[in-house]
Amino acid sequence: MRESDIVLDISRQVASRLEEQGVQVIMTRQDDREVDLSPRVQLANRARSNLFVSIHANAISLSRPDVNGLETYYYSSAGERLAQVIHDTVLQMTGVRNRQVRFARFYVLRHTSMPAVLVEVGFVTGEEDARRLSDPAFRTQMAEAIAAGILRYVQQNL
Repeated sequence: MRESDIVLDISRQVASRLEEQGVQVIMTRQDDREVDLSPRVQLANRARSNLFVSIHANAISLSRPDVNGLETYYYSSAGERLAQVIHDTVLQMTGVRNRQVRFARFYVLRHTSMPAVLVEVGFVTGEEDARRLSDPAFRTQMAEAIAAGILRYVQQNL
């Protein structure tokens, strides 16, 4: 299982759901090409985006199939509010394990000028998460939950 296959599928579905609700979405990548961190941030800042949501799938040693769950990272206080809303919504709608909302100094979180979060949708190395993430129906459920969290935040804060 490749992270890019999982996150591109989820990300495209999130974008589609948001666009259906009238939200303009700018994707930093549309395919499996690697885009460096700086151009991602520059794109968001130049577009004067209201939010920055980076979607990833976590990994740890294959000897740790017991490590599973959702983690959502933020850097700023505005990002923390966004992270908490998305995280709580995903937990409610998917029933995945809760690995908490966490502070992090990731480049894309520190250098964006808008509330920014990084959502780790699960562990490709986790027994439970890998099974779920390989299921297209679960990826759709995850995408719906992330989009619902973003919409909830937008309604409450923008």
